[in-house]
Amino acid sequence: MQTDIYYRDITKTENLEAYLLEKVEGAIEDFFKYDSGAHLTVRVESDRHRTSTRKPSYICEVILKPSRMRTVIKVRKTDENFKACVAKTVSALKVILSKRSSKKAQHHRRDPMLNFEPLPETQEVA
Repeated sequence: MQTDIYYRDITKTENLEAYLLEKVEGAIEDFFKYDSGAHLTVRVESDRHRTSTRKPSYICEVILKPSRMRTVIKVRKTDENFKACVAKTVSALKVILSKRSSKKAQHHRRDPMLNFEPLPETQEVA
């Protein structure tokens, strides 16, 4: 899987990059274990800077393009705490991916042969 991380108004460090990769790739590795052509884009930015009267605001956006599907999954969350912002984004991404995978798992539940019940045996009345 190809992963790109973009920073805007945030200083890029090795620890920050390792943290983002660990959180985001760790969340989707079960769903895209065999999809080597998937493209993951993570964008983190500071929406407003810290001043003496206000806290900073951060935006974390994850764009996931699976190679086998035409749909693009995009999640964008904001928060005043950077780690909480990343955690919100990752949890929302997990929810979306689990819903999509459960739909695939439930596809076979509608198979008429799985709901096959034998006919009740008739009893002869004497």
